[in-house]
Amino acid sequence: MADVVSTMASTTVSHVGPSASGRTRWMLLAVSALLTVAPLVVFLTGDRTTREIVLATAAAGAAAYAAAVHPRLVFAGWAVVLGVVPYMHVPGTSVPLLLVLSLGLWGALLFVPGVAFRTAGLELAVVVLGSLALLSVVASDLSPRALVEYAAWLVATAVVIPIRFLPDDVRSAVVRSFTVATAVGAVVGVLIRMDALGPLLGHLSVVGYDPERNVQYVFGDESNTARLSGTFLEPNIAGLILAVGVLLAVAYFRGMARIVLVLVISGGLLLTLSRASIATVAVAALVVVLRSPARRLAVVTAGAAAGVVALAIPIVRERLLGSFGPSDFGSVARELALKEFPGSMEGHWWWGLGWDRPEFRDRDIGQVVNYVANVPLVTVYRGGIVLGLVAVALLILLVLRSWLHAARSFESAVLCGGVIGFVLVALQLDFPVALQAPATAVFSFLIALSLTASPPRPHRSADA
Repeated sequence: MADVVSTMASTTVSHVGPSASGRTRWMLLAVSALLTVAPLVVFLTGDRTTREIVLATAAAGAAAYAAAVHPRLVFAGWAVVLGVVPYMHVPGTSVPLLLVLSLGLWGALLFVPGVAFRTAGLELAVVVLGSLALLSVVASDLSPRALVEYAAWLVATAVVIPIRFLPDDVRSAVVRSFTVATAVGAVVGVLIRMDALGPLLGHLSVVGYDPERNVQYVFGDESNTARLSGTFLEPNIAGLILAVGVLLAVAYFRGMARIVLVLVISGGLLLTLSRASIATVAVAALVVVLRSPARRLAVVTAGAAAGVVALAIPIVRERLLGSFGPSDFGSVARELALKEFPGSMEGHWWWGLGWDRPEFRDRDIGQVVNYVANVPLVTVYRGGIVLGLVAVALLILLVLRSWLHAARSFESAVLCGGVIGFVLVALQLDFPVALQAPATAVFSFLIALSLTASPPRPHRSADA
């Protein structure tokens, strides 16, 4: 910082007299020293909250500088964090880096050349949804923690707007950054699952990673199977992010790059053992077959091959074929939660049970409470029937719109099919999209891409 201010001082000297230039130089140096030393003293002598405020302020300042000077890097950085380390914190704080960058997208958007700001129904939908959600916070239980939960959800949801406004070339670069990042995340997840990377997550504790949270199992009759979670921390979050990575690899890459990325990311997706995410990709493929007849044979062939490979992996085969059986504890818990849902909502139907719920933050409490694993119903559980009905109406419109626009091109069919798969499968069988910022952000990302023009199509000779 001192070097930057000194450079500014030397530039100013050429426009003022000798004595004034000397005073200006010393003044700027004093300000530079103050801005450098004061935060350091506050950081070293303050408590944890004070340190987090200092670090968050410094991160915000760095993000503001990057947004103004290198706006594309902010979008690319957001995509990489979402694709590899979605739970990374600003170092030394409990502030999620993904949310800081999600806010930074709005500032960076102002400095991206060629942006055409044209509001549409999407922006209105976000405003209406956000306003009703805030009303539910106020009506149910207005507390600082509830406002924090609301803000995190809103920031992750609203990324759909700046991503939609990006020029085609910048958006494509962001998508490619995210897709490659998910491939890296899949490889890292596999290595962590095999214990080949040793205590990697322990080394990442400085940026918010908890190694004890990483391992999750599928409980069987005879043995328990570890699920891939890696730096995504939760296998269902990993499944959702990797599912989007597979779809974008198909839509935005060609030739050998597409083949390698799809194989790597799909391998990680299968090892998450996330049935909702696997089924989401399968539904997306079905939409492509129905709405993009030009490549119907290729998609059917690839889908059949993927099915054979999946069933050839013992742990995946057992997970898929054992679904809804007597030993499927997840399905039993879901069924029980659905039966208990009306009783749990008694007296709270209009505005929900509130946003500051310990079962949303603590996995052990969540397992005891066993709230319903369904995004529309979790939305009602947390924010009430008014918010839930509006959210469902918007999802229905999104599905109808995606079905109609899927016929524009093969690439559009992939993206729109992914949205349909998310709404009809992932949102019905699990709750992360409503409660976890990375899952919310990746769904908003996919929606934004489906609402824009088709991905740039390559020359025929490069197609594969």
